[in-house]
Amino acid sequence: MAAQLNEQLRLLEQRFKSVGLDRRGFMKVAAGAAAGTMMVDGVARYVGPAAAAQDEAGPDETFYNFALRNDPVSFDWNLNLYVNADVETFSGLLMFDADLNAIPDWAETFESNEDASVWTFNIRRDNQGWSNGTEQRPVTAGDFVYSFRRQLDPRNGAAYAGFLFDIKNAERFNNSTPNDDGTYTDAEGNPVSAEDLGIVAVDDWTLEVTMEGPRGYFPQVVAYLAAYPAPQWAVEEYGSDRWALAGDVPLWSNGPFLLDSWEHDVLVTLKPNPGHWDAENITLKRVYDPIIPAESAILAYEQGEGTQQLDWVNIDAANLTRYQEDPELSQQLREYVYPGIWMLVPSNGIPPFDQLEVRKAVSHAIDRTRVANITNGLAIEAFCMVPIGVFGFLDDPELQEIQKFDPELAMEALVGTEFEGGQNWPEITMHMRAQEEVFNADIMANDIVAQLQENLGMSVQIQTWPEASWRPELFKNEWQMVWIRWWSDYPDPNNSYGDMFYSRKASGKRQAWSNAQFDDLVNQGKSEADPEARLEIYRQAEQIIQEDVGYMPIVYRVDQYAFKPWVKDLPENRQGFTVPEGNIYVRMLSDISVEGREE
Repeated sequence: MAAQLNEQLRLLEQRFKSVGLDRRGFMKVAAGAAAGTMMVDGVARYVGPAAAAQDEAGPDETFYNFALRNDPVSFDWNLNLYVNADVETFSGLLMFDADLNAIPDWAETFESNEDASVWTFNIRRDNQGWSNGTEQRPVTAGDFVYSFRRQLDPRNGAAYAGFLFDIKNAERFNNSTPNDDGTYTDAEGNPVSAEDLGIVAVDDWTLEVTMEGPRGYFPQVVAYLAAYPAPQWAVEEYGSDRWALAGDVPLWSNGPFLLDSWEHDVLVTLKPNPGHWDAENITLKRVYDPIIPAESAILAYEQGEGTQQLDWVNIDAANLTRYQEDPELSQQLREYVYPGIWMLVPSNGIPPFDQLEVRKAVSHAIDRTRVANITNGLAIEAFCMVPIGVFGFLDDPELQEIQKFDPELAMEALVGTEFEGGQNWPEITMHMRAQEEVFNADIMANDIVAQLQENLGMSVQIQTWPEASWRPELFKNEWQMVWIRWWSDYPDPNNSYGDMFYSRKASGKRQAWSNAQFDDLVNQGKSEADPEARLEIYRQAEQIIQEDVGYMPIVYRVDQYAFKPWVKDLPENRQGFTVPEGNIYVRMLSDISVEGREE
């Protein structure tokens, strides 16, 4: 062990010399590593309590995970869904299986009253699920009371707070005004507090949640990672700005894996959580999450070494044919119809898209089949918001006619406007998230721009935004047009219509479009218990938003993944597709095993 540690320190010293750190500085770093923190280029690198001297996991107990394209913002899922951290460091009440069913996680059982207006979750008793690597604490009902209140507190400004608005008084509390004395006042001037929320810990192991009305889909809400809890004691001791950064504070988490080390912009390392309820079924002893940009991921999969290698990867359109035609690589491919959609969203409040005629023209000017084809089969044309394979998908020929591709209709829509004949267009910018090459966003965006030029004479510039500023700017609703994806959070149409397009929420609005009738239908859909009646409600909602061109469905996402031959027990859904770690199912690391890794 000592020899191994000395060799690690020797290699570490060589690396630091390359960035200009002298011997004395290195010794300070080494001392810091022993205490749990290193400094590199003035930045704290968190090293877990045992990371510097622990035995390495065997080759068949190690996995190199394709999870992080950018450095995590933090590990505080409770306040920020977009932290870009490893999803398996935390666990919620429920989780999704490979068929996207909500199943037990920390809640061993759950049930509702007769009309699904009250849900009860029974926490696994006498557990020791919280850990910071050296200490343990139980996961209790009180953790979720605290965490849901924290997420809904308007003082915290959680962008995804609206996700919990099904809970009684949640929207009222989140939209209230915080006062200087610590109290809150709702929109009508009445006092309101976190205690008014329909969240009660009956005892340590029983959580009771009262809804605003019947909510039969609520288990799907709490199975999503936006409902992950936060450790109250750590937040209160270190503050919301420190507890989940792991700089000088060991991270408390309750997932199947614990954060073991974090070298910013380079690597996150995980180890199993021995107190997790499913620990005995987890075979991986070490997970490496190299922080690799999307454009470098395939190279890391094929040629990566050390901790900068990958055991699985998303294959983009540019490389797919090569993989399909290679005898060895083709055997590593796995297809998955992902529950996600790409759409074009014009702002109906900003010229020229404040005119319905212009929005209609754009909707008829885009050939969805052509966009899908340029991805080499990694997309299929979309005609409604809810993806194929998710409850709420509408295979309705009438809907497909509303925004069908027809260049003649596109030009006809402009007759009588100042843009008739495809003339006099102002400067137009389409905004999109940067580093989306792995999802073929760039080639699709460029083809859409080309089609608008060909069919409307409209010149469009593309503006990309880095992850850190993408959502804050998006939520201002000030952009002319947005090329955006929506990966389903939970498999229900309320996630698509309610969470994406409902305009009466106070935060997290991705577009300026608003329609009172549409919003009323979303509210009706939430409360309707009969599945067929719900589908009809959402069909009406889809018709309204398409006729008003609040958005333009373009393509559904289809993925091709490559997995190394030694990755075993890959989860499959009922359609026979391999289901990777994603936006809904997030337990691949817990389910897979490794056997026969090449040395």
